[in-house]
Amino acid sequence: MQTLSLRQNNILRGVIETHIETTQPVGSRSIAEKYATSFSPATIRNEMGALEEMGYLSHPHTSSGRLPTDCGYRYYLDHTPFEDHSEESLSRLKKELVPAASPQMLEEFLDHVSLLLSSLSQEVGLTLMPGAEAKTSSKSGRTRLALQGLPYILEKPEFQDVRKVRNLLGVFEEKVTLTQWVLTHVDSEHVSVSVGHEHSQEALEDCSIVAARYDAGENRRGVIAILGPKRMAYRQIIPLVSRMAVVVGHMFERMEPEIL
Repeated sequence: MQTLSLRQNNILRGVIETHIETTQPVGSRSIAEKYATSFSPATIRNEMGALEEMGYLSHPHTSSGRLPTDCGYRYYLDHTPFEDHSEESLSRLKKELVPAASPQMLEEFLDHVSLLLSSLSQEVGLTLMPGAEAKTSSKSGRTRLALQGLPYILEKPEFQDVRKVRNLLGVFEEKVTLTQWVLTHVDSEHVSVSVGHEHSQEALEDCSIVAARYDAGENRRGVIAILGPKRMAYRQIIPLVSRMAVVVGHMFERMEPEIL
């Protein structure tokens, strides 16, 4: 992955964030107007051409604008700060989840977490109940996946192709493959974001997954995640997943003696 100049980095970020907002290919004039840069559209157009040659942007034949590639998204994600752990935002999430945190209604709690993730992100929300790190069949079998928000992703322009939708719904329905993928690919310390071909699954090639682990004590780790199109509002979703992991982890720690 080639290192970009500050100007190229800013243009790439502008293309990605404009595409996230509009769903359309992005032209040089849009970048010049929206980001009020001191560079002319011609200069920006030349830099966008260079970004395309480096593999960060693609150029649809029917448009003069550009679209980010998987490599473009990866560079953007690796070079943009997203974290936000304000006490106010954590308190709001706690208020939403505390009433549902009951050891006697664990399935409902998992669904509530996924539903809140989905509602706040307008994407698919996933919650995995923590399983033990020890590799014993009796423990690992207790991992459960709650999934909410399918209508959101079906409304996206990226998923109007019947074949893509069928493949994606197959992954959601089967659950085991998605559960194992999340458990094996999520970073143990930080929010993980995987994009497109990084999933190594055809059904997920048009998707991004933003996920984080939470610690429920006694060597048990759970995962929460948001799944949506690559054109995802990362600036809002990455901090949301990070904050939610903190809150859900605290709640599972309180319930742990009764449920695990």
